[in-house]
Parts: sequence; structure tokens; C-alpha cells
Amino acid sequence: MKYLAALLLLITASSPVTAQNISQVESKLHFFKVWNYVKYYHPAIASGMINADTLFLQNISTLDNIKTTGDFNAFVGSFLDKLPTIEVVKASKTTGKLLAINKDRKWFSSGRLFNGDNKKRLTAIFENRYTDSIHHYIPNIRYSAEIPNEPEYSFPATENIPYKFRMLTLAKIQGAVDYLFPHKYLMDKNFDSLLRKKLPIDAASKTRQEHETVLLELVAAFDDSHAFKFIKQVKFRDKIFKNSFFPPFKYAVFDDRIIVTEIILPDYCAKADLKVGDAIVKVNDETVAALVNRTAKWLSVSNRPTLRFHLSDYLKNLIWHSESKDFGLAVRRNGSGNLKIVDFIHNRDSDNVKRLTDYINNAIPDRRTDRNLDILPGDIAYFKIGETFRFIETVPDDKALSTMDSILAVAARQKGIILDMRNYPDWGGFVFTFFKNFGSYPNRFADYFEINKKEVGTFILNDKYETYNHPDIKADGGSYKGKMVIIVSPETLSMSEWNVMNLQSVFPQSITIGEQSAGADGDEKMFMLPGGYKMNFTGNAIFYTNGTNAQRKGVHIDKYIPLTPENLLNTKDYLLDEAIKLIKK
Repeated sequence: MKYLAALLLLITASSPVTAQNISQVESKLHFFKVWNYVKYYHPAIASGMINADTLFLQNISTLDNIKTTGDFNAFVGSFLDKLPTIEVVKASKTTGKLLAINKDRKWFSSGRLFNGDNKKRLTAIFENRYTDSIHHYIPNIRYSAEIPNEPEYSFPATENIPYKFRMLTLAKIQGAVDYLFPHKYLMDKNFDSLLRKKLPIDAASKTRQEHETVLLELVAAFDDSHAFKFIKQVKFRDKIFKNSFFPPFKYAVFDDRIIVTEIILPDYCAKADLKVGDAIVKVNDETVAALVNRTAKWLSVSNRPTLRFHLSDYLKNLIWHSESKDFGLAVRRNGSGNLKIVDFIHNRDSDNVKRLTDYINNAIPDRRTDRNLDILPGDIAYFKIGETFRFIETVPDDKALSTMDSILAVAARQKGIILDMRNYPDWGGFVFTFFKNFGSYPNRFADYFEINKKEVGTFILNDKYETYNHPDIKADGGSYKGKMVIIVSPETLSMSEWNVMNLQSVFPQSITIGEQSAGADGDEKMFMLPGGYKMNFTGNAIFYTNGTNAQRKGVHIDKYIPLTPENLLNTKDYLLDEAIKLIKK
């Protein structure tokens, strides 16, 4: 029996690959892998000598006829045969600190799908890969946003995208995850597994809306707040989200309830007996918890607070799904619950939309143009990151730094300074002026990893001084001994998060308070997909110098103060109030 078992094991181990059947999904997925692999590594494609998209479109239909792994290997061999012979020049190892956790070649090197010859040929491509500094499909400058040479392939919005281009779209998204997205290892879902489920759905899609629904789920899987804006690219967003109706009140979304925060149309709310502070726990018989989770599958965010922040945005209108203006809302008030039927406003109801618009516009403060520093009671200097350009907007360029020196000199005489980072910077140089007046050389406040062109799919530490500080702005040797509070929230995104990390280094005595930031620090990249869709994502990786992730986790917070219904309703700005208390203490 032992001999028989050994013989069977030997037969199984030596059975030819051709004996196995293969599904169209698996053959397509692995062709996507092969295509992206040669796109980023093969010298003829990575240099731009051969167009990667043309290569894909010429071969994708052949996979529809593949039934076995033997067929698949014959196809892969033929595909590789069409590429120019690679000059044998062994790629040298990259020197420097690498982020290489995403690196993976097991998809072809392990298992029985690829035969020995194709494994050797794919391995040889990597060993003799393209390593020049100018790569056809990677930006020349580390912080450039646009991924080059990715055509938009426009199609009428009313028409479905042709099959070949839908498959090209999926392959490109997979390539972005595998080779250009540094935080693949932080994604909640295994992207290959998700794509395995969505590929047959997209292949069979009959409408543009079906295709876009698949794209939303794939992009949402990045778990990256930079990728959130993909929802703006979707042509059939209203039909997918069913969000053509706006509520007559403003609101804040929590995990299990929606709180009414302001009454916009008093007549509508009075008719339904809705008041500020009411907690909505069900919408059209669906719990808010289930509604939030169902909506989340279409939205790319780095963390839960950022999801709630976007769902609470009145203008985005992402949480209210219905094909009827009559919403059944289960409302709790003072411990008791009632079902209320509330009329919502259709986005084509011009008269009531104007009422909504006027209310929203009146609530937005006018853009400040003065150059006055805000001094709060108690001798506290207050800066808002989205209102800093006004300090130097009308000042000649050669006077900008001296102007800021004067403003910061006044701030330095105060008992405390509050830096409100709940917005995106309207002036990129603002934080550098703090380093100039209060910092010290070299101020390496982070570890910045950029795409490693010598081995695409890994990222290499950039330790140059100008990556972290403006090359023309040097620290003057000043200091600030007063109290410093930095305020953050999910509105603190990307450059704002980078600036927070800088300020935390310049002011080691500072206290950072607030709710988890957007968790998308690092340069934003934009990848064009067939159909004219722009897919954004974080393209470089940022860590604190102690190795702590900034992606998804957000900036370091000393005093975490989450948004709650109580602090939302009881104070005008609970985080600013807390910052003032900390300084006055």
C-alpha cells in the first residue's frame, strides 16, 4: 500500500499541466497579471516601444476559447513570443530602504497553472527588467499626479463600453493595485479575490450602469480617501445610489442613527413633526446601520470617521436612497419612537431646490480677504489652514516671507497658538513659514517612499532635505515656548495631514486633538481609465519616522475626541472649545 501511495503521488506530481481545466475567469485574471507584468517590466513595453494597450486588445478575445491550462500556457507562450527578445542584462539590486511588502510573483512561480517554460520566461523578464529612470507608464517627477500614457478612450455616456475595453479597464485597475498603489497590503479585501467575483459580472454587463456599479466596488476596495472622488466620475450615479431626493433638513450620519442638526424647510419639517436633535434609526424600513454598510461598498475611504463625514455631506446626498419622495423615517425622540412620513425634494423641483440652495449658500461664510491675525480671548493666536493665503495675497512675492515673519512675531507673543487643520491648505507655503520662524534643521518629520523605478511595485525611501522642507526656506533659529494645539478631523486630508506631521515635529510640545484624519497622506495619483474615468489614489507612502503608518490610520492624535450627537448639538465648535480650554488650563 505504501508503494501504491508513493506511485500515485509520483503520477500526480508529474501529470502534465494540460490535464487541468481552467475557467474563463481564471484565464482572464492570469492574463491580466501577465499583461501588467510585462507592461511594467519588459523593456520594450516599459520604454514605450510597444503600446501595452494595443497588445492587450489584440489578445483578450482569444481567451474566450481557452478551456484547459494547456491551452492557456500555449496562449501565454505565443503572447511572449510576440515580444522582442530581451537583452540579458541582470538588473542590479536597489540600494536604499524599501517598502517591498506588496511584491509578489507567486501568482506564476507557485502552483500548477503556469508550466515550467513560461515560469522561466516570466522570471527572466523580471531578472532583466527595465530599470531606466524614464518609464513610459510612471510619472517622471515623483509628485506628479497624472499617470502618463493612459488614454481615456471616450465613448458616448449613453452607450455601454465595448467588451474589450471593459476588460482593459479591469486589467488596468488590477495593475494599479499591484504596481502603483503602495498600500495594497492595507486593503481590507484581497483584490484578486474581489476581481474574481466581479469580472464575470462586468463581462456580462449589458449597460453602462452595470459596468459603473462594478467599477465603484473595485475602486472602493482601495480603502483610500483619495479614491473617494471616483463617485464624481460615474455617469449613472443617480440611478445607482437612487439619490435624486434631498431632505428638508441637515443631518449628521453615525453608525446606527442619523441626527437632524438643522431645519432647512420649516414647513416640510413641521408637517412631519421633525425637530433638531431627532434620531433617525430606520429609513424606509432599513436600519441606518445596514444602510451605511450597504452604501459603503461604493465609496473608497481610509477609515470609518471619514466615511461618516462624507455621508453627512448634504450636497453629496449619498445616504438617502429612494425612487419616491415619500420617506418613511423611524424617529426616536426623548426615549420614544415614531414612524414619520417625510416629503423630500426632487432635484428637479426648481422652486424648492432654490430654497435649499439659498439656505446652504447663506450658511457658507464669505471668503476672507483681510490680512488680520485672529486673536481669541485669552491671548490665543488662531490660524485656519484653509484661510492662510489671504495673509500674502496682495503682497509682492519678495515681501511674502517678511510679511509672514511679522504675523508670526505677533503670534509668538501670545499665550497659545491654535492651528486648525480641518480643511485643505489654500497656500502650500504656509507651514514652511512656521518652520522658518520656529523650527530647527533638519526637521525630518516623516519617511516618504516613492515608486522605485528599478523595481516597479516596490517603493524607495526618499531622504533628500527638499522632500520634507522648502529648499529656499531655512530655519532662523527661533522658538516658541507657549502652548500649541493642533485640531484635526476627517477634513484633514493629504497635504493637510503632511502639514500636521511637519508641525508636530516643529512644535514637540504641541497637543493634537480631534477625530481620526482622512488617512490619505502622500501624493495623489490620477489614472485614466477607458470611458474617460479618472481614478485617483495615494501614489506615495508616508510614515512617521518611528515606522507608524499614516495611511488609513491618519495623523497621530494626543487627545482623541470623536464626534458624538451630544457635542454636535450642544456646542457650535466642540473641538475649538476644547483647544481653547487646553491653552487656558
